[in-house]
Amino acid sequence: MDAFSVGVITLLSSTAVFYIVLFSFIYYWHLKKISYLIVPMVFTFEFFIVSFFIVAIISIIIKFLPDLIRASGI
Repeated sequence: MDAFSVGVITLLSSTAVFYIVLFSFIYYWHLKKISYLIVPMVFTFEFFIVSFFIVAIISIIIKFLPDLIRASGI
């Protein structure tokens, strides 16, 4: 497997983990209102997952940029 496939699999699995954790926190928060613990954890996890998405998108663009330039004829 090349690095791109590993990155895509990592991206999909981290997205699944993010939603599992997010929905479990939302359900737990519904049962007990402890926003001083749950909300910062959700926003911290969301910050890291968004950062991972940004890095993944930039690396995809860098990987396929030569093909896009060749296809556009520039």
